[in-house]
Amino acid sequence: MKKALGLFMTVALMAILVGSGFAALFSDTETVSANSFTAGSLDLQVNGEDDPISFHFAETNMAPGTTYNAGTITLGNVGTLSGVLTVMVSNPVSNENDLIEPEVSDGDAPGVQVDLTGYDANAGDGELWDQCKMKLYFDMNADGVMQWNEPLIYSGPMGLDMTSYYSIALDTNLWTPNHGFDGVLAPSGTVDLGLYVTFLDDQASPFTSQPQYNGMTNNQAMTDDMTFDLIIGLEQLP
Repeated sequence: MKKALGLFMTVALMAILVGSGFAALFSDTETVSANSFTAGSLDLQVNGEDDPISFHFAETNMAPGTTYNAGTITLGNVGTLSGVLTVMVSNPVSNENDLIEPEVSDGDAPGVQVDLTGYDANAGDGELWDQCKMKLYFDMNADGVMQWNEPLIYSGPMGLDMTSYYSIALDTNLWTPNHGFDGVLAPSGTVDLGLYVTFLDDQASPFTSQPQYNGMTNNQAMTDDMTFDLIIGLEQLP
């Protein structure tokens, strides 16, 4: 009887404690505070500058049959993430400037760009753009001269306004990895980009061998100039 009564009282007491919301369990809490997430950066500079870039490739007093080394620029990634380089040519223009007697004698005329193919990829009335070719490359040893084993970005005609296929692809990335360089710039990484321009001789190939040059002469390009933009990008690695 005493045992039964004691058991009943124990059960009743537990019911009262549970019903009152009291539970004698150990507990502990900790707080992981000030959690923080920060974006990285991708920042391309040319010769240590952001736009507007003070440097531009330039040559004056150009003569047919001559190749000009226009120099190099240094591309640098001053961001915190790696990126892949892109290189595009945009906004080509060939200005007529002074239309002097040798040009007129060879068939050039005011407001006319001599182009018998009917395809015109550049603005302006000058003939210099179509008479030049260029070579863009990455100067891996930074010596200012292109070596045979250095990565080539583009090598070919500036214009050749025959069809869109034979003209330089505008506003299009010209760079594809070659000669062991994938175009990746790591943070703080740099690489030099160089440019050569050749003023083609109308007495030599390809003038004498390709039909798009029929009716075009070097004289028609006297005093003309050509301009274009180089758009260099740095895109995040996938």
